[in-house]
Amino acid sequence: MKETQYHHGNLRSELIEAGIELMNEVGPKKFSLRKVAAKCNVSHAAPYSHFSDIEALTAAMGEHVTSQFTKKLFEAIQGKEDCNASIGLLGQAYIDFFIEHPQYFLFLYHYSGTTIDLDSESPEDYPPFVLFRNTAYALFREKELPEDQFKEQLIILWAMVHGIVSLLTTEGIKYSGDWSKIFSSMITQK
Repeated sequence: MKETQYHHGNLRSELIEAGIELMNEVGPKKFSLRKVAAKCNVSHAAPYSHFSDIEALTAAMGEHVTSQFTKKLFEAIQGKEDCNASIGLLGQAYIDFFIEHPQYFLFLYHYSGTTIDLDSESPEDYPPFVLFRNTAYALFREKELPEDQFKEQLIILWAMVHGIVSLLTTEGIKYSGDWSKIFSSMITQK
């Protein structure tokens, strides 16, 4: 008689997290629901009770990361009126989020289909980036920066934050210091 696998806990969340990890390990061409199921030690049919197909799982993975990321950034600046302090807090939250979840960075920016159009200013853009952009633009207005410089200054700010995260999440880059202090020291020098 074949032993039936039982799974306790939140299988949907486990499939999402395992899917992110697996996507980062094997890439999209070798990614499958069957492999995600194996990673969670459940039957190959179990994921279908939560996701209709691989696209549905991949979409849920992107939504999962985006939701957590947006929440972390929003909480960092909620109730803060000082734009200068807000951009520092936002940048720090951006870095801290990926220190806590380094596996999300590769997935989010390489496999999830996330696109950020630096030429657009649509509120429909990627939510964490919209929050970053809006906070930066409020700072630029407060500092009376000419509006034609907003985009370039936004890219500079985002490149600092995103670059730090790219370094800290790259497996072959070693640093014994505290990644979370890099951005704040850059901001205080400006």
